[in-house]
Amino acid sequence: MQQGSKESPRKEIKQEGILPQAGRQDSRPEAKGSSRRDFIKSVGCFGLALGALSVTGCSSQTPTNDTVSKVEDISWDETWDIIVVGAGLAGTSAAVTVATEGEGAKCLLLEKSPADFGGGNSPYSSGYVLYAKSAADITVYLKALRGHMTNTPDDVIEAYAKGLTENLEWAYKLGLTDDMMRIDSVEKLSFSFCWPEYPELPGCDAMGTFIMAPANMSNEDFVKLDPAETHIARFMAKKVSEYPDAITELTKAPLTGLIQDPTTKTVLGVIYEYGGKTVYAKATRGVIMCCGGFENNPEMVQDYLSMPVAFARAAVHNTGDGHLVCQKIGTAFWHMNSYAGFWNNIRKLDGSAMGNYFGVDKGSGITVSRGGRRFYMDWDACVLNDWPGQDRGDTFETAVGCRHGHFQFGGEWPHLPMPAESWFIFDAAHLEKAYGTNGTDPIADGFGYKADSIADLAKLAGLPVEELEQTVATWNGYCKAGRDLSFFRPLETLASIEKAPFYALRCAPEWINTDGGPVRNAKGEVLDLDGKVIPGLYSAGEFGSVWSEMYQGAGNLGECMAYGRISARNCLAR
Repeated sequence: MQQGSKESPRKEIKQEGILPQAGRQDSRPEAKGSSRRDFIKSVGCFGLALGALSVTGCSSQTPTNDTVSKVEDISWDETWDIIVVGAGLAGTSAAVTVATEGEGAKCLLLEKSPADFGGGNSPYSSGYVLYAKSAADITVYLKALRGHMTNTPDDVIEAYAKGLTENLEWAYKLGLTDDMMRIDSVEKLSFSFCWPEYPELPGCDAMGTFIMAPANMSNEDFVKLDPAETHIARFMAKKVSEYPDAITELTKAPLTGLIQDPTTKTVLGVIYEYGGKTVYAKATRGVIMCCGGFENNPEMVQDYLSMPVAFARAAVHNTGDGHLVCQKIGTAFWHMNSYAGFWNNIRKLDGSAMGNYFGVDKGSGITVSRGGRRFYMDWDACVLNDWPGQDRGDTFETAVGCRHGHFQFGGEWPHLPMPAESWFIFDAAHLEKAYGTNGTDPIADGFGYKADSIADLAKLAGLPVEELEQTVATWNGYCKAGRDLSFFRPLETLASIEKAPFYALRCAPEWINTDGGPVRNAKGEVLDLDGKVIPGLYSAGEFGSVWSEMYQGAGNLGECMAYGRISARNCLAR
């Protein structure tokens, strides 16, 4: 039995569009038996059907794990009670639950990236965690968010709701205190980007959020905090390190397969790579998959989201590996078209980088297509619903804004497709506000063009001159009248385009995360294509998330904690 992990020096990792984060190089004793044999590393034989022990087609003089046909013939390198795959907030929550409630159970926590806090979305999120005081009340809201979707059963939503009522209490148990958190509820609001995200739906006031930050800190100082010290994902990564006898965490250890009994369909363990070796690890109680999404797998994004071009803000290690592994053992998938996106952000003309996250003020101009026309409610960012200018008196059918990429369209809030290229148009009077936190000169920085007339600007950007001139003229008329008759943007965002020079900054679709993956039940168990439980296989977090039609901000991190515990507890009970 492998136990513990050793601390070793940290190093910086850098990713485009993401703040540099600290990672950890792990060391541990060599896996037991890993020197006995040269395991198959190529895609073939056992690797072509991971999870099926009875694969044939490869010959060998000596039986090895690529040719075995009986469970009892598997040669395991190591044995654990529970194996958790993915060290984001879902994975660390599951692992810490094993450590604190497992009565001596041993957990292996595998992370594909070099970072002990995960290479997915958790550490790059806002850090808000959803919680609730009443399971019954928050269930009303969660079912309303389900909208027209029928593929998330009531008992799954109810289990999630119950888990939300434990989140804040659990944070206290793990050591967070009131002076370390900003806690929002309907009784007290401090600083929450999306409170609530859908104020028109019943039960919305039942939600609450908390975030790691001094309770009395100003908003100006809050945004300057170092996420390495204040983010919930970092806090949970440190909690993992406090239980070396119960949790062994390995980074740069990608999962390559699940091992499944062909008769009972029970998942027996995993195959992963570590230090140049293939390791067969047995899980006596089960495997919890916390692998995140497929944001950086272009083919999956195109296949499932019908989006040919889009740029994820984070999660460069989320390439759908876990999805492929689960597909090979016949898991059912759901919510594969659920995601947080898309909206438009500026992108350099040479395609080398996106602008800062929330870095431009889209209320300082308009966004047009390559045809020179406005094509959607273009006052967008990640979340815009209850910001200044948003009238809470608007109905669900008439409100405007961007709600994690959902826009009001035909009286409902679906995701909108976005073109691969569009243009943010504004004038000199709004330059400083429009370019926001990106700097002072968007042209020198390579984001677009400027000209002394709209006609010349159109020619530089390759837009039809007459169409852009007409669009700008119509927009200026709306601004003078005080009403956007095309897309009904709030009055406070109607910035006219009249003072030369004029600017056109190239834009591209931006987004955060996917929610699709294996179907899970109320216990966190993964289901197969017939709707039956796959024994020994669980999931948590964005890997098969509960979210379907509409999403509430902070809900993914809330789910990571809630279902991290749910899956770990049910796995321990096997």
